[in-house]
Amino acid sequence: MKKINELNNTVSSTDLVVRLEKVIVSTATNGSSYLILNLSDKTGRVEARKWTVTDEDKQLLQPNAFVLFKNAAVNEFRGVLQLKVSEYSILSEDDLNHFGLEGKDFFIEAPINIEKNYAELMTILEGLTNQTYRDLTIGLIKKYEKEFLTYPAAMSIHHNVKGGLFWHSFTLVKNALALKPSYAYASIDWELLICGAILHDIGKVIEIIDPTGTDYSLQGKVIGHISIGNTELNKIAEELKIYKDEQGNINESLTLLQHMIIASHGKKEYGSPTEPVIIEAIMLSMFDDLDAKVFKINDELNKVEHKTWTPRIISVDGKMFYKHKK
Repeated sequence: MKKINELNNTVSSTDLVVRLEKVIVSTATNGSSYLILNLSDKTGRVEARKWTVTDEDKQLLQPNAFVLFKNAAVNEFRGVLQLKVSEYSILSEDDLNHFGLEGKDFFIEAPINIEKNYAELMTILEGLTNQTYRDLTIGLIKKYEKEFLTYPAAMSIHHNVKGGLFWHSFTLVKNALALKPSYAYASIDWELLICGAILHDIGKVIEIIDPTGTDYSLQGKVIGHISIGNTELNKIAEELKIYKDEQGNINESLTLLQHMIIASHGKKEYGSPTEPVIIEAIMLSMFDDLDAKVFKINDELNKVEHKTWTPRIISVDGKMFYKHKK
C-alpha cells in the first residue's frame, strides 16, 4: 500500500487509502458527469478523476470520507501526476485500523511545533507596551484559541494544512522581528505590525467551516474573512471596554489595528476594503503576499520532477515555475 509521496511516473497502478479533501462534479464534452477528487494523506496530495459516475458514487464520495481505491491508474498530465480511479470502498475509522492507520494519518500538518511556538508568541504579546494592542490581540486569539491553532489559512491558495493559520500568522511575526534591526532607522510601530500579523486572518476561524477546510461557511461566502475579522475586533474591544475613552473618543490604537486587518490584501481589487495608508500596513500586506506565494509555488514544485515546470499557478499571476533544485 503506497503513500501519496511514493507515487511517481514509474508506477502504473496502485492500491491507495486516502481521505477525500474535495469533490467536484464536472461535465464532460459528451454531457456525462465525472468526478474530480482531491485526495490526501499526511505525506501529500494528488488529484484523481472518476470518469464513470453513478448517483451512488455522488452520495458516497464526499469530503472527509476515507477511501480505499483499488488498482488506481497513475498517469501524468501536463507534468503533474494524476490518478484514474474506478473500484473503491468507503472505510470507517475501525476499518483504517486493519491497515495499521488512523484518522490523523490523512491530514497534512504544519511543519512546526505549534505548542512551542504558540508559547513563544504569547511571551512576545505579553511583553508589549501598548495595552490596547496587547489586550485586543490576546483577547481575540484566546477567544478562538482552538480554531486559531488548528484551522488552515485557506482552502487551496496557501497554507491549506492543519495548523496552517497559526503557521502563516506566526511566520509573519518572525519576519517582522527579523527585519526590525535592518529598519531601526524607520518610523515603524513594531508592536502594531506584530499584532496586525497575528490578527490579519483571524476572521478565517469563522470564514472556513471546520479544521479540515472542506468548505466556506455562509458568513465566509457572503461576508469574507477581512470583514469578519474587523467585526470580531470591534466586539472584543467593546467586551474589554476599550472601544472608547471616557470622553467618548474611539480608541486610536483600535482604529490602527482595524486598518491592519482591512488593508491586509494591499489593494481593493485584491479584496481589501481600503488600501494601506500607514507604513505598518504596507509591510504587512507585502509579508502576507510573500508568504502565500512562497508556500504555493513550493507546493506546486513538490508535485513535479526535477528540471520540469509546474502548471500555471492562478494565484501567482498564472505563471509557470521551473524546478531547478532537487
